[in-house]
Amino acid sequence: MKAAESLSAAASVEDATSRAAQLAAAHADAVDREGRLPTEVLDALRAEGLLGLLVPTRHGGPGLPLRTVVNVCRRLSEACASTGLIYAMHQSQSAVAIQHAQNSDWLQGLLARMASGQWLVASATTEGATGGAIRSSACFLDPQTDGHLRLRKNGAVISYAPAADVFLVSARRAEDAAPTDQRLVAVLRDQIQLHAHAPWNPMGMRGARTDRYDLVADCGPEQVYAEPFSVHMSQTMLPTSHLLLGAVWLGIAVSALGRARAFLRHRNRGGAPLNPIANLRLAEGETLVQQFRGTLAACMALYEDADGPQTATERMVSYNALKVGASELVVRVTDIALRICGIQGYMEPGEFYLSRHIRDAHAAAVMVNDDRILGSLSTVVLGVPLNRDL
Repeated sequence: MKAAESLSAAASVEDATSRAAQLAAAHADAVDREGRLPTEVLDALRAEGLLGLLVPTRHGGPGLPLRTVVNVCRRLSEACASTGLIYAMHQSQSAVAIQHAQNSDWLQGLLARMASGQWLVASATTEGATGGAIRSSACFLDPQTDGHLRLRKNGAVISYAPAADVFLVSARRAEDAAPTDQRLVAVLRDQIQLHAHAPWNPMGMRGARTDRYDLVADCGPEQVYAEPFSVHMSQTMLPTSHLLLGAVWLGIAVSALGRARAFLRHRNRGGAPLNPIANLRLAEGETLVQQFRGTLAACMALYEDADGPQTATERMVSYNALKVGASELVVRVTDIALRICGIQGYMEPGEFYLSRHIRDAHAAAVMVNDDRILGSLSTVVLGVPLNRDL
């Protein structure tokens, strides 16, 4: 079923999201406990047509704006952060595939297949030899005698690889190219071999199944994007990923504070004396969530105002500041929620436990490390005016 038909049957994106979020919430604890993919929810996202929301109508998708997708991501993350994280990474990669297909018949055709098949798109842009730095590659596109390209990438960190239908893989343009002279190639599931290292056992975001792989890909030259990977990064991947991941962290914060609020209401209904300190902390948490929401909304508006007066450097600073600020705020809000719930939030299982939220929240600072982002910002912030207009 095409995405537009599926969404019509579901009545609205909001209704489809509500059903998917309810399913995600029902399986969230099991997904976390077992460290497995949320396959039930991924199937539902496909059935509801929610994976192809960004695909333009000319390719069979509904062509919805990123703001809609950001809100879907937030709601899924309130139910299950691992599901929200998978959705965020998929949609960021989808945005790259859509924005940079240019006039390539093959890459344009890929978009149609993404819409009709509700394909899940994964990223393979890191590499062991570069220490995880995305903007440089050791592997390269190697032309074969039959006209195909072969690519070998070792130690690539890939999330939800067992469920992905297509992989966007970065590599040097040629064997003699510089490490930063990169291209992106869209590799289909049946064109790639993945050899998994020992499975990771992460503290949080366990359902995203982020593991390390050695990969070998064989594909056609028509599957390579024409522009340098640096263009994809600056124009599309950086802003969309930070906006979508910001929605993930906001979803965790909202869910954690929601549990704290429910705990206080439950306590008050039980006749326990009012706890003014807990109420004060709830107000503090709400203030931080509003601050969080405002920062995300401001960056969303910045993204939508592509022709605005902000320079490319100012935009880059804003998106990176969103990422760092969000990773700090989500930890603060979940900590406040734990203090409100006390031992009920500390112990699991239970209606108010917060272990999963807290562990997932701490992923924010280390998934694309905040120190690496601040290090890149340190070279440009001296030239960005602090007194910019709103």
